[in-house]
Formats: sequence, C-alpha cells, structure tokens
Amino acid sequence: MAKIQEKNQPAVASPGVSIERGITTEGFSFNAQIDARLTKFMGDNPEITEHYSKLVKEHPDRAIRSFMLRTMFKHDAIAERNALQAPQVREWANQNPEVAQKVAEKIKTTNPIMRAAAFIKGIGRAKANIEFAPPPSTKVGVSIPI
Repeated sequence: MAKIQEKNQPAVASPGVSIERGITTEGFSFNAQIDARLTKFMGDNPEITEHYSKLVKEHPDRAIRSFMLRTMFKHDAIAERNALQAPQVREWANQNPEVAQKVAEKIKTTNPIMRAAAFIKGIGRAKANIEFAPPPSTKVGVSIPI
C-alpha cells in the first residue's frame, strides 16, 4: 500500500494545543479534533447521517455525484475568483518578472487545479511585502546629544 502524505489541516484546537494526527486502519489520515467534531455533528443530526448512509449503500453512483457536486461548486467559485483577479495579477507579474519567477518556482508542485489560485495568492503576498515593507532606517540606535 502506498504511503499517504498528511496534508496541512486547519487548526481546530486553541493555540499551543497539539493536534493529534494519525492513520486509520483503512490507511486514511485524520485529525483527531476534526474527527471528534464530525462524530458529534453526526450524532446531533441522525437524519442527515441516515440519509447519506442510505444513499451510499443503496445508490453509490448517486452518492458519488452528490459528493462531487459540492467539490464542483467549490472549484467553480475558485475559478470565478481567479478570473476576476488574474488580469491585475498578470499585469503586476509582467512588471516584476523576477518575483513572478520565484512564486512560480514555489508553487510548481501544487495541485494543477489549485495552481492558478496559489499563483494569485503568492503574487499578492509578494506585492504586499514590497509595498508595505518598512522604510530602511539608516540611523537606528543613534543618540542625539542635547
């Protein structure tokens, strides 16, 4: 069985609290805090849990389409946001090709579906770092005699 790499998952715990991660017997990675929240949600909503359990058992093809629908909407929203931001990002990247090259190098291993969003985010960070960098101070720590 191939080794599954853990992905960065959003922290659910308070700062300073360690997040338990592991591998299930089926080989899937999990976050213990998220798993506990999901278990509680499923217990609080037995109708929804029963609906999906029944859907998976009785109509697996329909279940797959149902789960993929959410993914499709998420990808459509990302693509729409990228389309709105891309012209400004492309213009700035053309003016600063060395920065665009560094960002492209950082995201070359990113999932191809998310690569455009990662490039836009990377260019935005680079631009903010350049524009909002503190001015260089030449006389730091120099005392002024009175």
